[in-house]
Amino acid sequence: MIRTSAILAILFASTAAMAGQGAATSCAASLGQDPRAIYDASVAEVAPTTDLKALLTAKTRGLVEAGTIARGSARDSARAAATCLKLKQQAD
Repeated sequence: MIRTSAILAILFASTAAMAGQGAATSCAASLGQDPRAIYDASVAEVAPTTDLKALLTAKTRGLVEAGTIARGSARDSARAAATCLKLKQQAD
């Protein structure tokens, strides 16, 4: 009985993680060009313990300085990307 419960718990956890990853991917697909650029630049570094604010600040600043995204909409774009990155973080 305990063994069956343990197996079910592992299966449930992996299913939940896959659902969370799917939600993050779906969310990212709905982003505009600038938020998507921020998401793409940041997603590989997202882990459960990642400070998303610090990560997004650094990545967004770098993209603005490189001329990849517009300075005027950078904050709103980062917020949009953060929504999807939080889903990714919860899935990990």
